[in-house]
Amino acid sequence: MDFEPGKVHTAEVHSEVCGEDFEVQYYLPKNFTDLYKYNVIITFDSQDFFRYGQIERLYERLRKNGEIERSIIVGIPYPSVEWRNHYFSPNGEHHENMVTFVGRELIQWIDSTFPTLKMPHSRVLMGESLAGSFAFSVSLAYPMTFPQSLAFSPFVDRDFIKRFEGEPNLMQLNLYHTIGLEEDDFTTIMGDEADFLTPNRELNEFLQYEPLEYEYHELEGGHVWKTWKPELEKILKHYLQQ
Repeated sequence: MDFEPGKVHTAEVHSEVCGEDFEVQYYLPKNFTDLYKYNVIITFDSQDFFRYGQIERLYERLRKNGEIERSIIVGIPYPSVEWRNHYFSPNGEHHENMVTFVGRELIQWIDSTFPTLKMPHSRVLMGESLAGSFAFSVSLAYPMTFPQSLAFSPFVDRDFIKRFEGEPNLMQLNLYHTIGLEEDDFTTIMGDEADFLTPNRELNEFLQYEPLEYEYHELEGGHVWKTWKPELEKILKHYLQQ
């Protein structure tokens, strides 16, 4: 493996539960040294967080200014739009196995490969759209391992909301949830007409009265990184403020 700081690298991680290998991206900060322990930011749709969110540049600026704690960034990219529907979508055929892979196998690989703090509140999950739904799914399934999750404009339907209802470990969670005000009528990457705003408001109506830490924001804009990117600084400070 390549441990050169300041660059995005790739590795393959084998999953027994899924029976296949997954590409994983990782970024070690410019001043990385194994003399320190690090928080872990785990992104889903990771190539978009690097390309459009420029999350590594934002991290370096905030860290240089002493505003956030030491962290490494690890992520799972999507090889195709169809793949996202099968693995990240809460209705996808491989979704549950993928959740188990992250909750058991990926975190074991991360903690055995990098000098991490290995504590629940030293980990943050992040995703947008279907990957945002996936981030919340992982936290719901493994609240003691991944209590902290961000979802930009997640896909939400009635069945997804039901996952939260009656969940006894909601009090363990610290969720950050956003939706764009222009997402009431837009065309998805698959070419389908969709309304994300209404079901996300319904999820918020449920979660705001539950015993968990929960931030919800309706943003000016649509289902695009132009809407999401300005929120990243707030989110990194929210979870990693020094």
